[in-house]
Amino acid sequence: MRVSWKKGQLTPTFDHTITILNKLNGRDSPDRMDKWKKTTLHLCSWTSQAVRTMSGASVLMGSSFIVRIPKSDTFRPYSEWKVDKEGWTVSLGDYVIKGEVEEEVTPQTVQQIVNQHRPGAFEVRVFQDATGAVEALEHYRVEGV
Repeated sequence: MRVSWKKGQLTPTFDHTITILNKLNGRDSPDRMDKWKKTTLHLCSWTSQAVRTMSGASVLMGSSFIVRIPKSDTFRPYSEWKVDKEGWTVSLGDYVIKGEVEEEVTPQTVQQIVNQHRPGAFEVRVFQDATGAVEALEHYRVEGV
């Protein structure tokens, strides 16, 4: 079997398109209202696995997700991104959706959009900037449920 890589692809598993829904918190907005921005990114890695949790006599089922995004010049930390919303960021409480989202995202529609795309959507719970590591493997790691 021959493995082929696309230009800009870190490894063959970086072959997914994702959409990040970034939330501008109301406390950082001039009108004190939450705002949402969607950004579509290509050549990302997407993995998910079933998670089982015991709660008393019940077993709860769910999924956990890990997404890896190649290093990008358009990524900005939230503290910079919130000023003008140029590029994209990753913050706790943002959403990641597998594939490209066509719908307009507003405070009124964000939950509906996320729910429509489940099980291929999750809320960000962990973010790690791994761009200072091995140059050929620099990426951002995003985890969620």
